[in-house]
Amino acid sequence: MKNLKFWAILAISVGLVSCNSDNLSDASLTATAQDEAQVSAISDDVLNNADTYVNTVFATNFTAPATEGMQKVGFNRNIDGVIITVDKTGTEFPKTFTLDFGTTGIKGKRDNVLKGKIIVVVSNRMDISGSSRTYTFVDFTVNGNAVKGSKVVTYNGENAAKKSWTVVVSDTIVKADDGKMIISNSTRIRTRTSDGGTPNVYFDDSYSIEGSASGINAKGVAYTMAITKPLIIDGVWPVFVEGTMVITTEKRSVVFDYGDGTRDLKATATVDGVSKTISLRK
Repeated sequence: MKNLKFWAILAISVGLVSCNSDNLSDASLTATAQDEAQVSAISDDVLNNADTYVNTVFATNFTAPATEGMQKVGFNRNIDGVIITVDKTGTEFPKTFTLDFGTTGIKGKRDNVLKGKIIVVVSNRMDISGSSRTYTFVDFTVNGNAVKGSKVVTYNGENAAKKSWTVVVSDTIVKADDGKMIISNSTRIRTRTSDGGTPNVYFDDSYSIEGSASGINAKGVAYTMAITKPLIIDGVWPVFVEGTMVITTEKRSVVFDYGDGTRDLKATATVDGVSKTISLRK
């Protein structure tokens, strides 16, 4: 059996260095899977936090009196230290929400530190099938990782008592540790599987995610990703706890398995039948 060199470093740059697929190391494949896993977790956390605050403001009908943890200041709200501004109230749409996490950082619902602004344009109330939200960013970071690009989330309606959304993402993440860039473009179906027993609280909901992506990893290597078993977000846990995705770079693939639902920061990468435990990045 081929000896897997998981810690080898392979300098590959798309368009700059031509290479044969046989020269792609197992370490490169594993690193690509880790990059996609990090982008996916950050992307889902952004949606989780943004939806929590937007939904909370909707629930007040923009006119509710101040309650604990929410201070009304004109057309603004302060929730958990996040300053939320809405360009218009009432029933008029579209509406633009600005979620300002500040410059010093606020710990989000999944224990990640968020800074900067998320801009959310809402086409209509999100309980209407076909309504959408568009997300863009201003100097926004998650745990120091800069988040750029955009997301469009469209509500598909409810089937078998489960609501789902189509999520189209163009993500660029600039990593905090080395300043390198990860690009990921994806289309996914995000289905809510549980409300956590708290139907009026949104951040503890659980989701099943299906779909695919293509991108460029932090080494400049192009890849594709297919989810072969739905990825599971378990409430406030910051990474996926279950599900499988296959990452392919040229003609080689790595199977990335998040496990059996246990809340941990581990996954298993398998290349050519040989597996290795991987620590997930947030």
